[in-house]
Amino acid sequence: MNLIFGIILGVSAVVMTFTSPETLLPAMTGGAEKAVKLSFTLIVIYSVWLGIFNLLERSGVTEKISKLISPIVRLLFGSVSEKAEKYLTLNVTANVLGLGSVATPMGIKAAETLDEEGNEYAKAMLFTIAATSLQIMPTTVISLRAALSSAAPYDIVAPTILSTLVSTVSGILLTKIFVKK
Repeated sequence: MNLIFGIILGVSAVVMTFTSPETLLPAMTGGAEKAVKLSFTLIVIYSVWLGIFNLLERSGVTEKISKLISPIVRLLFGSVSEKAEKYLTLNVTANVLGLGSVATPMGIKAAETLDEEGNEYAKAMLFTIAATSLQIMPTTVISLRAALSSAAPYDIVAPTILSTLVSTVSGILLTKIFVKK
């Protein structure tokens, strides 16, 4: 993928050099400036949510969430250890809230735990759910749209719910069909 983007960038730079050389450098520095601004915006968003998840974990709320969601986790992932269930629950909760990058550390811990247990089915289901973008409230996208002065940052909610339902249900069904417990 990096090669493809490198080729596109190179061809674009050559074309701009011949067609509009005075805009090449401003376009490149403007793009870099926007990328740095976006990176810092994402750092702030993720820092806030990671802090909230850390507070929830320290206060014991995550155990309560785990107990509340555990029937769904057992239905999806089958029989898993208590430790794996905790990480799976946190991962699913963060993904549902649209915090995919915040969910990643918990997903990695869940995958490591499932790998230690030799639970290939639960690992496959975890990867499927993570890849199909299970989310009901896309908070990261809403935050980015608000930070970039979108007139209607919440317009993304309905399409997100629809696409999440289709992709996640399809992925779960295919995993249940093709991966043995």
